[in-house]
Amino acid sequence: MALGIIPARTASSSSSIGESFSSRHNSLNFLRLLLALIVLVSHVIELGGFNVQNGLNGTSFGTLAVYGFFGISGYLIAGSAVRNHAGRYLWQRFLRIFPGFWTCLIVTAFFIGVIGWLFHPPVSHCGISCYFNARNGPDSYVYRDLFLRMNQESIAGTPVGGTAPLVWNGPMWTLSYEFLCYLILMGLALTGVLRHRYLMLVTAIGLWGAVAVITLTPAFDNQFNLFRNLGAMNLLKLSAIFMVGAAIFVFRDRIPDSGWLALACGGLFLASLYLPTGGRNPEFVFSTSDILAPIVAYPLLWLGIHLPFQRVGARNDYSYGVYIYGFPISQLMLIWGVQRWGFVPYAVLSIALTAPFAVISWWIVERRALSLKTLEPKAMLNWNLRSGVD
Repeated sequence: MALGIIPARTASSSSSIGESFSSRHNSLNFLRLLLALIVLVSHVIELGGFNVQNGLNGTSFGTLAVYGFFGISGYLIAGSAVRNHAGRYLWQRFLRIFPGFWTCLIVTAFFIGVIGWLFHPPVSHCGISCYFNARNGPDSYVYRDLFLRMNQESIAGTPVGGTAPLVWNGPMWTLSYEFLCYLILMGLALTGVLRHRYLMLVTAIGLWGAVAVITLTPAFDNQFNLFRNLGAMNLLKLSAIFMVGAAIFVFRDRIPDSGWLALACGGLFLASLYLPTGGRNPEFVFSTSDILAPIVAYPLLWLGIHLPFQRVGARNDYSYGVYIYGFPISQLMLIWGVQRWGFVPYAVLSIALTAPFAVISWWIVERRALSLKTLEPKAMLNWNLRSGVD
């Protein structure tokens, strides 16, 4: 999205979100960059095993940032679904996710992973040929993970050591759920749900309600955890947040632009994080905080309207690159032993070394891919998403 650089408009107390929000002049790219950095630093804390606060009552800052990503995406992608037919919609969503993702897989497999092997091979007295010839080597890593689902996390037994061994890119798992949300939204558009705002509201409330019912019903809750139905659990959690963001879009002319409402939603969600969790890790089960997670969308959108950071990411959006390269760079630095210098040096160097990868990813891959967004797959031109909202 191309954003301008003029200051955000000052909304009156009677303005709606739709009236106050400008697709060209907002601070959402700044917020997404901030959220990506939060994910990076959260993983630095985990990888380095530092005695540093990383979350609220068991929910890590990285997880909270992911919730924010999905809330913002729901609002923005609903706008894309309304404006475009299915061919162009899918093409634009493909260009935003896959080229950068595929490039990151290749860079991780054939550059970062090679360096990791050379500095700390899991097999002694075995040269680089062992890395490339391993059954789960770099070529396998690329083609097994090609369609967003991370079926292979390690490469030839690397990385080794640390708190996340055999995982080169922890955050990548969220991208498959992001794209699934895109497809679900396209389905809602094709079936006319997106065209009728109250049907969209029912859909969002239905997902939100399903999370609440599962969370509050022990017989259901016990069926969703790290070892049972993990994919369904993650999809329900994240799609509920995404669809609430989409519902805010379709009701944007009726939802007030209110700082007090944003503060109330943010405060209520933060308070929910401190509700009892029964001693279970809320990142691996449904927890009481998940019931209120979807309301994070509103305060973030409000901040996107009112924060004076429209220049950040206005022309060059590095947030995706930070998100996909932060973890493998941090793992590589862990192999180098940088974590022994302490949390602050490890975090600062992780950000500093991730930055050039993010910049190159934007200029060489993402920006060039997005320049093709006006091209349309001819076979899909007749699928019409252009609907407006009643």
